[in-house]
Amino acid sequence: MNARHDEPATKGDLDQLKHQLITKIDANSAKIEANGVKIDANGTKIEANSKKIDANGAKIEANGKKIDANGTKIEANGKKIDDISATLNRLTSLVLDNRERMATKEEMNRRLDEIIKGQDKMMVVLLRVDQERAATNARIDRVEGDVDTNKNEIKRIKTKLAMDA
Repeated sequence: MNARHDEPATKGDLDQLKHQLITKIDANSAKIEANGVKIDANGTKIEANSKKIDANGAKIEANGKKIDANGTKIEANGKKIDDISATLNRLTSLVLDNRERMATKEEMNRRLDEIIKGQDKMMVVLLRVDQERAATNARIDRVEGDVDTNKNEIKRIKTKLAMDA
């Protein structure tokens, strides 16, 4: 371009400006095309991730059903344990009531040892059930958190996909 600003532009100045603008437009066009390719690739990735998220959602739902079924089993086992405890209490009462009828102290000790062994076995079962219940509750909390996270992520991705469409 002409260095002086107070003179009118010449045809040469305008041609030079035209060539500069065409060069810039061509460069920007190439960038736009490259970005279009990137956007298409990202759209493909998003679609693949959306399918994975849907598949994971189905897996989480199936695991939730399994956890629910295990919860029912744990409740049933808890009832059995309560029944066993009631039976144990009745047996303990009977043993104490029959204490006077025992012939020897050794026989009484033998019977009490059997009861204590049974109680020890029941305590092992109770501890396992309690641990299983705690682990199941923790797993349910993690799964529910994952489900909420996945639902929010799916909504976010679907919203982005809707904007790109």
